This record gives sequence, C-alpha cells and structure tokens, in this order.
Amino acid sequence: MRGLKTALGFILALLMAGCVVSSLHPLFTEKDLAFDPTLVGTWAEKDEDDTLTFALAEGKAYELTYTAEGQKTKYEGHLVQLGEFKFLDVYPKISEEHDAFHLIPAHTFWRIRMDGDVLSIAGLDEDWFKNATAKKEIAIAHERLEHGIVLTASTDVLQKFVLKYADSAFSDFGEFHRQK
Repeated sequence: MRGLKTALGFILALLMAGCVVSSLHPLFTEKDLAFDPTLVGTWAEKDEDDTLTFALAEGKAYELTYTAEGQKTKYEGHLVQLGEFKFLDVYPKISEEHDAFHLIPAHTFWRIRMDGDVLSIAGLDEDWFKNATAKKEIAIAHERLEHGIVLTASTDVLQKFVLKYADSAFSDFGEFHRQK
C-alpha cells in the first residue's frame, strides 16, 4: 500500500511539499531520450479518483497533468532509457500564477515499467537513500534539506547511480491502470 500512495503522491512531492529526493540536474541527455506513444493517455490507481495524464509535447517530451480532488497540476516529463531500465524525469512547469522568482524547480526520477494497460511507477526511495548514505554504502553529491534531499551530481554521475541501484533504490512500485 505504501508504494501505491507514494506513486500517487509523487507529483505533489515535486513541489517540495513533503520529503522527496530531487535533483538540480536532469537524468537525461538528448541521446538518452525515448518516446513511447503507448504512454500517452490517462492512468489511474484502481478504485481511486486521482489520475495521471500523459500528452504529447514538443520533441520527445510529455506534458503530465496530475489531477487530485479536482485540482490539476502540470509538469514536463521525459522518458529516459538507460540500459534495460526506463525512467521518467519529471520537472514542474512554472506558470504565471506562481512566483517563479522564489521557486527552484527540481527534477525527480521515477523508474517505470509498462505491461499492457498497467503502468508501474517507483520513486527514488528517500529512506533507502538516507540509510545507504549513513552507512557509507553510496557516495553521491547531495544536500539534505528540511523538505528532502537534493542531488547535486552531474547528469552522467546520476545516470551511473540510477543504473547501479535501479533495483534497490526504486523498489516500491505503485500500479496505475489505463483509463478507457
């Protein structure tokens, strides 16, 4: 259940409303971008009203709209293929209604798997990260802030990190089902 709630709340966490592992740098370069047209559409957790909608955007980008309790929030997403794994790099869209001067948008990374009409999403687990850094099992440039962890490593270092720890750091998958 924790995985489902984590996945459902992932977009809200992007605005640093809760604890989350985010990054100053993207997980991708142009060569790493993938585009999967089967991702386009609306997805929802079984028996839930919250939805995630993927729409085409410029280039190999998606416009993501997260709808919860009637409120819609928009993000930019990029599908990233690294080795055998697919990740979603999500970045908040700054709108005119926000005071962009005081916001520092950050990237968050989500490992995804698609199997027909099921989309599984797992975020970078903050507890795993804290434990692994405390035990000195991993070393990657980051800052611990009141509302979460901000990775400060470069894109190439981030890619090596997520590839090495794809199974352990992204293990709490939530499932979304395609809406028809």
